[in-house]
Amino acid sequence: MHALRHTLTRSTETLQYWVLTLVLATTDTLDHLATRARRIQIDDEGSETTEKAVLTAIGLAVAVGLGAAITGVVNKYQGQIH
Repeated sequence: MHALRHTLTRSTETLQYWVLTLVLATTDTLDHLATRARRIQIDDEGSETTEKAVLTAIGLAVAVGLGAAITGVVNKYQGQIH
């Protein structure tokens, strides 16, 4: 019983580590994209409208990817957490 409890605790700690890592990486990426978008707004020209759209698409892709990654990790360890 002690070994099972130790394994569950270790799995929970691993899950928390990876979720925190994903959140920090996403936050860093979104901060970088926001900084880039502010620079683009300051120097707003017609050709940069496309760049804004691309940055928005990248931000959305990162958010969707993060959601999928967290869902996958939670599903993987859900049986062990209960």
